[in-house]
Amino acid sequence: MNVVALVPVLAAIVGLAAGWFLPRYLSPMRATQVLTASIVVTAAAIVAALVQISIAGASEIPAVSDAVGWCRALYHGQHGASPLVGALAAVALGLVTAGVARQGRRVRRDRRAFADVDGLQLIDAEGPVAFAVPGRPGGVVLGNGLLRHLDRHERSAVLAHETAHLTLNHHRYVGAAELCAAGLPFLRPLARRVRFMTERWADEVAADRIGSRQLLARTIARVALMPHGSGPSIGLAFRGHNTISRVEALLDPRPQRWLTSLPLTCLVLGLVVLGSTLQVHHLAEFFAHICPM
Repeated sequence: MNVVALVPVLAAIVGLAAGWFLPRYLSPMRATQVLTASIVVTAAAIVAALVQISIAGASEIPAVSDAVGWCRALYHGQHGASPLVGALAAVALGLVTAGVARQGRRVRRDRRAFADVDGLQLIDAEGPVAFAVPGRPGGVVLGNGLLRHLDRHERSAVLAHETAHLTLNHHRYVGAAELCAAGLPFLRPLARRVRFMTERWADEVAADRIGSRQLLARTIARVALMPHGSGPSIGLAFRGHNTISRVEALLDPRPQRWLTSLPLTCLVLGLVVLGSTLQVHHLAEFFAHICPM
């Protein structure tokens, strides 16, 4: 193996660093988009590296290389991997696949329970139940316990927040980030950051729609103080996800530092995408060598 194998590691480090620092300089919308892109391309680079190492390790086994017609001197040992390293990479690839499959089944199971939601649906639940259900048709689910706890204006704030999740397709960002994190657990902190930024994004949109940042902040605080009670919930729920930070951001918004955020965003995306592209290109050359036309 050579220095190219370190590219996915460097891309992962850049992506993780971006997860903690970008929200300070970007709007919630931009932060969500950039962080999700960083997670996806980092995961793609690492998976490509694992595939390459697995095949390279197998190519060093004479019986395997003879059976598939590979050259025994593949890359002349410069880019190859020992059978042991290849086996470890194959095991890691299997674990990644298993994690992604489990996450996919969990998401499908959760959404199946509310597959018939169309528009606004009220359910009998005492806890602070309020969440968006993406899909077709999709809609917003509210618990009657929450409605009794809030006044008319606060109910409008909750509904505006959850509707923003649906119209802005936040489930796609959260789903992509959490799917990658399920296969690569070290990405979980960054995936949690994406979920938080989608909540901040929905907060900003909802505040504009109802015309009061104070009202939305008060509603978030009141819902957070409600007892948990009982009731179902899936992703994109109104409660949780660092409510203190959300309230503070609404009551004391910070101006966006566009002159700083623009080059920073371009730099982060450029580094991570370049790292992924180099690794995938390396893998393409590998396949071109072992599978000549």
